[in-house]
Amino acid sequence: MITFDQAAPVFTLKDLNRKPHTLNKQGARLTLVAFFKTTCPTCVTAFPYIEKIHCAYRDAGLAVWGVSQHDHHRSAEFAKQYGSTFPILIDRDWQVSKAYDPEFVPTLWLIDPSGKIIDCVVSFDKVGLNRLAQTIAGTLGGAAEMIALDNDGNPPFKPG
Repeated sequence: MITFDQAAPVFTLKDLNRKPHTLNKQGARLTLVAFFKTTCPTCVTAFPYIEKIHCAYRDAGLAVWGVSQHDHHRSAEFAKQYGSTFPILIDRDWQVSKAYDPEFVPTLWLIDPSGKIIDCVVSFDKVGLNRLAQTIAGTLGGAAEMIALDNDGNPPFKPG
């Protein structure tokens, strides 16, 4: 599995509208890459929090990309069902997933413009999601949003 301070493998994947997205070529100040499966209960729990991160920091320069390990149709249905407004990229042949080698899904990697991984959250982890928001805010310059509240009805951690 890719870890902190390593170079993120560069990739190009197409989104649900078949538009290509290439890591560190889109002009984002930071990119959050979230690997998921449509059949993963932990991904279902995490998706609203990923959307909250997207909404909180997109105007400051954060790009959030969901990398689906399922086909276009299932991925589109999942995105619609869970209200995703960030691009969902299809890893059709799992080449990107193999390069990143997430131990569990969801796994989120925060990547700076030089291609270095500066944070990572594995599974559903409220502490990790809030730390991720602090890292994003600190890097982009601004106040950190509280992404995961203690009393929001979800557990503090849920393995992937």
